[in-house]
Amino acid sequence: MKTIRISSLAATAFALSMTAQAESFTYLDYGFGSIDPDYSVSDDDYASLSGAFETSSGPFIAFESTEYGSTDVMAIGAGAYAPIGSQSNIFGILQYVEVDLGRTDETGYRVSLGVRSTLSDRIELEGKIKHDDVFSETDTSFAAALRFYISKNFSIAANYDVAQINDNDQNALFASLRLSF
Repeated sequence: MKTIRISSLAATAFALSMTAQAESFTYLDYGFGSIDPDYSVSDDDYASLSGAFETSSGPFIAFESTEYGSTDVMAIGAGAYAPIGSQSNIFGILQYVEVDLGRTDETGYRVSLGVRSTLSDRIELEGKIKHDDVFSETDTSFAAALRFYISKNFSIAANYDVAQINDNDQNALFASLRLSF
């Protein structure tokens, strides 16, 4: 019985390590979940569509459309990445940002710095710090994702995102589906 368990664990580990692709910066990502905003006693919906497309010379184009309850955020810009070690990439993104808070629209910019690291052939950890300068003040926040690659080009993730928008925290906990190219 012990041999069967060990053989099963070994076969599972081998199967999980076959086809991950954690290093691609060309992808489409759809996120859905809920937020816990500072200004409300109840949770609200969270939805996001984001993506990045690598150019032939190395940099990538990045976009994001996110809905934090009644707040809409659109961002588009460019970024670059570089390997650090054999399993990680460090990246930076500069984006133009537009925030719609009902009757209030503001524009500004976002600078994001992050790291993506492959923990195993199918598991990737991503963390980033975001600095937004949109309203009269600047906001710094962070995001983290734990991604599991089901196949070479498709993954699911658990995400946590803390965004500060107009001095209000938007704590989002959500799942995401990513298609990498």
